[in-house]
Amino acid sequence: MRQRVPWFATAAAVAFLLLMPGCEQKPSPEPGDPTEPPPDPSGAPAPLYEDVTAASGVDFAYRNGEDTADNLSILESLGGGAGLIDFDRDGLLDIFLPGGGGFAGPDKKQIVGRPCKLYRNLGGGKFEDATATAGLDQLAGGKPWFYTHGVAVADYDRDGWPDLFVTGWGGVTLFRNVPADPADPKKGRRFEDVTARAGLDKGIIWATSAAFADLDGDGYPDLYVCQYVDWSWGKNPVCNYDTKTPDVCPPRHFNGLPHKLYRNTGTGGFADVSTEAGLLPGGPYQSKGLGVLLVDVDGDGKPDIYVCNDTVDKFLYLNKSRPGVLRVEECGLPSGTARDDRGAPNGSMGVDAGDPGRTGKPSLWVTNYENELHALYRNESTPGRPSFQFHTAAAGIAAIGQKYVGWGTAFLDADLDGWEDLFVANGHAIRYPTGRQASRKQHPVLLLNQLGRFRDASDRIGDYAATPRLARGVGFGDLDNDGRTDLVICHVNEPAAVLRGVGGKDHHWLGVRLGGKGHSCVVGARAIWEAGGRRQTRFVKGGGSYASSGDRRLLFGLGRETAGRLVVRWPDGTEQRFDGLAVDRYYRITQGRPEPEAGSGEAK
Repeated sequence: MRQRVPWFATAAAVAFLLLMPGCEQKPSPEPGDPTEPPPDPSGAPAPLYEDVTAASGVDFAYRNGEDTADNLSILESLGGGAGLIDFDRDGLLDIFLPGGGGFAGPDKKQIVGRPCKLYRNLGGGKFEDATATAGLDQLAGGKPWFYTHGVAVADYDRDGWPDLFVTGWGGVTLFRNVPADPADPKKGRRFEDVTARAGLDKGIIWATSAAFADLDGDGYPDLYVCQYVDWSWGKNPVCNYDTKTPDVCPPRHFNGLPHKLYRNTGTGGFADVSTEAGLLPGGPYQSKGLGVLLVDVDGDGKPDIYVCNDTVDKFLYLNKSRPGVLRVEECGLPSGTARDDRGAPNGSMGVDAGDPGRTGKPSLWVTNYENELHALYRNESTPGRPSFQFHTAAAGIAAIGQKYVGWGTAFLDADLDGWEDLFVANGHAIRYPTGRQASRKQHPVLLLNQLGRFRDASDRIGDYAATPRLARGVGFGDLDNDGRTDLVICHVNEPAAVLRGVGGKDHHWLGVRLGGKGHSCVVGARAIWEAGGRRQTRFVKGGGSYASSGDRRLLFGLGRETAGRLVVRWPDGTEQRFDGLAVDRYYRITQGRPEPEAGSGEAK
């Protein structure tokens, strides 16, 4: 095994700032690596991404079963996501990739899972397969993997180490991050399947995306799980879109399954509170869940729940919880976030929240099916009164047309100019698309933000974008700690791709990781960068993209700015302000603590 360089000795090290409110203590972080390739000799704008898959050591493909049977089941449509998790806490994000599944047996109707993969980040753009050593080659009791889709990451037990949650057809699995050898911490970390012990081994039929956030303010992250449709081999009609070619049936042929909300008991387990908390039931016209995002939409400090459903109304659950009691109020339609500008529900998959117009409030962003506009909902909410306006056309996004089927997505500042851009991974959901512009494999889209309006800059994605793909989830995060957001893109039946962000030549940046007291969950917090009379706002979120989990650090592109003020607003309403921070650095800010927590491993 390759010798790993300690995180504190690398040029891409992460610096940590832990200050009491009002203190002016300044850290001494190490520099990042603000390199960028030279401009194209032809005079064309330089690419913003570099495809580094071949050199990375990441070589793994999600499989949907087409290679084992021609079942044309809707199960094959969803694909998988990507999870970014620093599981060994060395300061470098590692990569988890669900494996999907296939079909076995004489009639090819036995649904089987394929192994998932964990790649450890070695630094320098290199990864190694750590699946077996991390205990992820099988489930508890030696059981094989199930047919997997998604991944979520959170420190559910507040021990300071990130844990892993995996979704799929027929169940979910919760992996606790534990020492490989309790007697010798130097032997690293592994994952232990604690699904049954945590009370998550029953009640799930078909889980897609999931997200963690502390909804009731007790410090422990609660769990929302999307479920899709009530499909089985007995409910597997075959459809066609050209009157003759058999194909996968759309979701309107199935009832939606009820989603699940689990309260974290704080004792290592979860309690299913879906009904008493106020979640809507499943049925033919609701709950066909694909994407989920937990973020404070109305500015009261409490994370709310936004859910992308397929061909039916999206949900916006306003958080009404109190410690020990989860309560939510569904307000998608009255808030303006359930449908599009024509009053129609959409086939919605990917989701994120950001502040592309610099209003200080999180706008909601949703990727939709072909012949539908992707949805940007501009936030006009006040505490307790969520309100949004459909803003796609006004923001210039409608110009990309309606030919794409969008999945994994996020706001990110690709060129570090201080304005959040958008990336979308695309690929059709059915086998044989029809129509003049229809294509199963599709090109990705990059929308650059110019003072609140977007323009299509997909030609700046680089060589990766030259080939159409059948893409699904995307993990967004800074894999090399250089201040630029990298992408891990999951494809169906094709190896995942790793794209390194290389944009923003001569531009500065600032990165922040927010942490709560005693490793408490701080989803609902926000950070504001103030400079030259202007503000940028970033939000601590759970979930997002599609079936994926990204980097939870908050990144600000600063352009030419080198000075400003950072303001952190915590979920409990308190604020901390920091002046004189050096740029091109990451900082960790833990609420109200002047020194690292014992055993945190994050300051050495």
